[in-house]
Amino acid sequence: MTTDLRAALTTLADRYDEMADRLTAGHPTTLLGHFTVTQQRQAERAHVLRRTAADIRELLVTGRIPHDLMTDAELDQHGTPTAS
Repeated sequence: MTTDLRAALTTLADRYDEMADRLTAGHPTTLLGHFTVTQQRQAERAHVLRRTAADIRELLVTGRIPHDLMTDAELDQHGTPTAS
């Protein structure tokens, strides 16, 4: 992978994390906090953004698509997380 591509993907992952942080800024941080419906939806979206950023970083580290994103054919070729 070229240095420029690695830098671009790292920047993309960082931006996903930043978007997630902005979505949840000001939300209750304790388990006892009460979320509005909007805050709950924002927290769910933030979780997806953080997972996406983590998947990009895993791709950069391992050079492979994370198992939870593989198609059935890719899983057959590379094995399941428990089998690998």
